[in-house]
Amino acid sequence: MDRSLDEFVGGSAESAESGGETDDVDDTPEHATETGENGTDSKPSLTVNPAESTMDWTPGGAACGACESTVERRWRDDGRLVCIDCKNW
Repeated sequence: MDRSLDEFVGGSAESAESGGETDDVDDTPEHATETGENGTDSKPSLTVNPAESTMDWTPGGAACGACESTVERRWRDDGRLVCIDCKNW
């Protein structure tokens, strides 16, 4: 069945051309938020933490965060980068 694109935008071509009223359509985007009295979003903002690597590879080597030995590969453990021997697996 052929259908007019006007059927999908909330009104018919005839009513749009004649200046008649169209169907009641909420044109608010789905992702829109309500605003408070001061014009700010009334919903709380989300806090996004930056991504952290789980492993680091340094060709020249870097110090382990626990034993201070110089190693090329270190893994994240309790917020610091440590060698394989100091990593709590």
